Amino acid sequence: MTTVVGIQGRNYVVLAADSQITEDNLRTISLGTPKIVQVGYVAIGITGDTRAGDILTYNWKPPTYRGEDPVQFMGKKMIPSIINAFNKNTYDWANVDKKDGGFDYLLAFDSNLFHIACDMSFIQNELNVYGIGSGGQFATGYLYSLDYTIMNQDRAVEIAQKAVEISSILDINTCPPIQIAIQKRKVK
Repeated sequence: MTTVVGIQGRNYVVLAADSQITEDNLRTISLGTPKIVQVGYVAIGITGDTRAGDILTYNWKPPTYRGEDPVQFMGKKMIPSIINAFNKNTYDWANVDKKDGGFDYLLAFDSNLFHIACDMSFIQNELNVYGIGSGGQFATGYLYSLDYTIMNQDRAVEIAQKAVEISSILDINTCPPIQIAIQKRKVK
């Protein structure tokens, strides 16, 4: 699996991920296969089943966001468009083997951050910090131990990187180097 961390600030989102790819018993470090991808105006942190992530990376076009309520937009437009992309690419997301982890995403647009689970449910965490993947609980534990309520983007990058570093010590499926992506709110 992997570890992906997300921190939502006032006008930014920071995503951080490790670089290890684990397939069966094989371990590969790959910067050429990023776990954080940019698809149009959307940044996605990908964990779990790589097929679903490949579809979003290469065969999905996000719906147009015009500044409407982000939660309503997720439920009415974003999630249906992801399901449509899966269906068009013959990916049976509803029957993914959840015992093997399924998939999870952190999806960011216009400095809004959401966690999407493999059943296509989505949430926003009131604390604005997320950790997903096999090392996600370690990362989230670290994030919850901090006073991050008043932080700038640079500090958020440091914290996100440290959270993934901690996960790489405690989770066998997480390994540096660490990828960082920053998404800022568009000026309106």
